[in-house]
Amino acid sequence: MTTKATYNCSNPLYEALRRHPIVDLAPVYDKGVRGRTMSGRGSNWLLAKVREAGVKVIIDLRTADHTDRYDRNVAEAGLDYHNIPIDSRNTDVHQIIGSLPLLFDLMDQGNFYIACAMGRHRTDIAIALYYVMHPSVPFDEVPEMRGHRYKEKKEFRCDDIATRLNSVIKAITPEELTALGLPADYEAEFLRRKKNLFEVNRNFE
Repeated sequence: MTTKATYNCSNPLYEALRRHPIVDLAPVYDKGVRGRTMSGRGSNWLLAKVREAGVKVIIDLRTADHTDRYDRNVAEAGLDYHNIPIDSRNTDVHQIIGSLPLLFDLMDQGNFYIACAMGRHRTDIAIALYYVMHPSVPFDEVPEMRGHRYKEKKEFRCDDIATRLNSVIKAITPEELTALGLPADYEAEFLRRKKNLFEVNRNFE
């Protein structure tokens, strides 16, 4: 039986920010929000609104399109900043695995704004990793892969999410599993969670 989607839970940060013109703003569980990186000129006032709403940390997933100007703007807005590059193929898989303890800790603490350049595809991959590789997240609390779900066509295109998830479980070493607090035989749980993630996101009813 497919788990029902639980990504529409109450989220105070989202409710506080939805009146502002933040592109692709959406809740991430009840913990934080996601959207497009607010790095454009003239976006500093949005960073201030994000801080006023209760966001404490910006998680920037950009890779080659990252510049330090945004870091400075975030700091000037009174927010903590972390650049954690994540993508489907180009970033070294062990670099990504090594960054997961920090990513998961920041997401566990809540009050975050997580984003990539468009706020869609890399953000989905990061949130998918959080669900699949961090079993303190309840199995039934499946995140929405917003950037990969095409509701008008009722299509879920998951190839790049699957590519990155599979690369992680294939490459992960015993030491890296230990750093994530995972058992040596975690692959079975990984497969169970990946299947559930994809099944729930394919359901448009």
